[in-house]
This record gives sequence, C-alpha cells and structure tokens, in this order.
Amino acid sequence: MVARNIVPARTAVATPDESLVADLLPPMLVLLATLAGAALGILLLNRWDGNGWAYAIILLLILATATSDRLRRHGQLQRASITIVTATTLLPILSCAAFGFTDNNFVYLSVLGVFAAGIMVSSRAPYQATQAAILLYIILLLAADIIGQPRPTWFSAIGEILFLVILLLSAATLSWAAAYVVRGTISWAINTAQKSERREQLLRETQATLERALLERDLLNEQLYRTTLELEEARAAAEAAYRSKSNFMATMSHELRTPLNIIIGFSTAMIEHPEMYGDVKIDEQILQDIAEIRRSGQHLLGLINDILDLAKIEAGKLELNRTNLALPPLLDETIRTAQALVGDRPIQLRREYHNSLPTVFADEVRIRQVLLNLVSNACKFTHMGEIAVGARAETDQVVLWVRDTGIGIAPADQERIFQQFEQVENADTRHHAGTGLGLSICRWLVELHGGRMWLESEVGKGSIFFFSLPCIRSSPHGSRITSDESR
Repeated sequence: MVARNIVPARTAVATPDESLVADLLPPMLVLLATLAGAALGILLLNRWDGNGWAYAIILLLILATATSDRLRRHGQLQRASITIVTATTLLPILSCAAFGFTDNNFVYLSVLGVFAAGIMVSSRAPYQATQAAILLYIILLLAADIIGQPRPTWFSAIGEILFLVILLLSAATLSWAAAYVVRGTISWAINTAQKSERREQLLRETQATLERALLERDLLNEQLYRTTLELEEARAAAEAAYRSKSNFMATMSHELRTPLNIIIGFSTAMIEHPEMYGDVKIDEQILQDIAEIRRSGQHLLGLINDILDLAKIEAGKLELNRTNLALPPLLDETIRTAQALVGDRPIQLRREYHNSLPTVFADEVRIRQVLLNLVSNACKFTHMGEIAVGARAETDQVVLWVRDTGIGIAPADQERIFQQFEQVENADTRHHAGTGLGLSICRWLVELHGGRMWLESEVGKGSIFFFSLPCIRSSPHGSRITSDESR
C-alpha cells in the first residue's frame, strides 16, 4: 500500500497540475500588471528620457500579461504559464539595454521567473529558462554598442555572468525541488481524498447491509477492522516520514562536513605552509583568494553544525552529558574568546560575575556553545562601546547574560529572532549572513537544561541576552539525558 501511494506522487512531477496553475495565474497576472503600471507611472512622473528601452520593457510586460490572461481565459493554461514565465525571466535581463550592465539590480529579478517555471510549467522549465536568460545576457553584452550602453570590462563581465549563472542555477534547483514537493503533495492529497470517499461509501453500504441482514454482521466487522489497520498504518507512515526527514538532515550534514573539512585543511596548509609546494611561489592575490575560500568554508561548516544540532533536537537524539559544572572558568574562557573576536576595535570587555558562583548541573559543551554563540553575535553587531559577560546567583538558579552596546533589536523582532531561520533585516545582518538557527538552538539547549532564555534590547543602545540554569544537586558521577527525555 505504501508503494502505491508513492508512485502517483512521482508521476505528477512530470506534468503540471492544472488546478495549481489555475490558482496561481490570476494573482500573478494582477501583480505583474500592477508592477508594470506602477513602473510606467514612475517613468512618466520622473520624465525619463534616457532611452526608449525602459518604456519598451514595460510595454512588453503589459503585452505578455494581457496575452497570458487571454490564453488563461481560453483554457490554455500551459501556454499562459509559458508566456508569463518567459516574460518574468527575460525582461529583467533586457533591462540591461535601459540601465546598463553595471549596478543593475533589475537583472536579478529574473530569478522570480526561473523559480516560477518549475511550479507552473514543468520540472525541466527552470533550467531551460536559465539557459535562455544567460544567452540573452551574453547577446546584449556583445551588442552593447548597438543598444547604446557602455561595454563593461571583460573581467567585470565574466564576474557578472558567473554570478548570474550561479544565482539562476540555484533558483532553478530550488524551483525543481519545490515543484517536486508541491506536486507530490497535491497528488498525495488527491489520492487521500479519493480513498476517504471510497471508505465513506463503504461505511454507508455497511450500514445499509446491517439493516438488511443481521447475518452479514461478521463480514462487515472484519472490513471495519481492516480499515482501522489501514488508518493506523497511515499514521505510522506519517510519523516515520517525519523521523526520516530529521534523520536525513543529520546524515546529509555529516556527509557535507567531510569534504568541507578537506577544503578547509588544504586551504590552511597552502596559506600557513607554502613550502610544501617546493620552489613554487604562490602569488599574494592567490593567497588572498585561498584565505577567502578557507573563511567561507569555515562559515559554511558552522552553518552545517547548526543544522546538525537542529536535526538532532527534532529527532530527539541530542544527548546532554550533565556534570557538576563550575561557571567562573567557563566565563573566563568566553571573555578570552571575545578578546580574539573583537580584535583592534574600540570595544571594552567587562567581567560582571564573582568567583563564588554556585555549581550548576549542566553539560559543559552545550553551555559553552550557548555562551560562545551569544558572545559571537555581540561582537558581530557591536562596533564600539563595551561587551560584558555576567552571572548572578538567585534562590534556586543562576542567571547568566551577555550584554553589548551594539545596534539593538526592535521590540517587534525580539521574540521572532528565537524562531528557526529568522533574522532581523538590516545592513549588519546582511553583512554577517547566517542560517538564523543560532539563537533558536541556544534557547532549546537552555530549555533542555530546565532553564529559560530571554532578551532585553533597545534599538541603537544595545542588547542583553539572559538565560538561567537551575541549581540542582546531583551525584558526582554525572548523568546523560536526551532531548526526548527532557521533553
């Protein structure tokens, strides 16, 4: 029965679901028509007279929107989808004719068309749209003199093309994956609805049969029993699918860490031990590029470690090795780490705790992880002032905190940043990109210890991240607890 449920979901990926396209097209057409009208109005209000390409692009967008709407009204949903996806993919590329090739952010709007192609057209459409977009960009680049735009340097042009290729291929891959999931879900929902209808009909027939003949009661009871077993199997399959997702995340994170460690190791060796290559002198620019590769690899490895922790927590496999933990040495270590992260910036580090803090019953590795994450965030978003690490003892718990005088967090964002994949949008967060998992993992780790985490912050004046750890007496042999047990 499981195999019969899976096969239709895979088959649906090859052919777009008509009802999904019919639901997506009207709001998308309205949005594009609104954007085209707004853009035309802005050009007219500002009396744009740079060249006629800007007006031509907007008129082409309006024409494509009208054509797609006409095809949709005639029931030709496939052609309507192809028309609108083609327009949203190629017209941003065509904006180079109006606004040039340098600092033209409109080009990257073609990502929307590539992403929509997988859901609205077919699983191969995102890659076809990517090929068309790159080809059009190269044609415009070669014809820069004809369209009246300055030709960028070849180095700049190659860099722009490579970035555009990577961006569009990434969007195409995400679109393919999204199409696979969405259409598979739709197929599963349709099959489930059909099965539910069949079961409902069976129950009605069973009721009528019971009224007509008492002798058939045993057979009907057996059928009901089989139906109950099927429902139990379906629920067990759903629970297994959730566990499989978490296990998959954990497995893939491990698989990704191995090549990343190799990349980081080789790049480190090339920078710190160039003599391993004999008399070959490595150019300074190449060393800078290798250093950037190492930095990016280390950053990516940190993100993968966050995802691995998240997968362990969701799968209930995160273990806490609790022991009686003295906090002052751990806090001293955190301050030393902060000194390395601050570097030569005008930031003063403060120690706001005493050596007489009580011992807590906690996992030293995980508490260190929480402190380092909070201190790392403080160092990222504090450019001057001070950063403090502190702790105080209360009746039955110890409260620890990391305080900074950085950019601060608005009240509306203070609860949201503790959720998975959530970040506050500003210039500093865009410069220090991440997964948005650090604070959510920290809160989970603290809650697994029986404590809680909270925040006090004011925009422009800094933030204070607090978390508490209960003072629990225990045997000196330690204890191990998993995230399932703590829940």
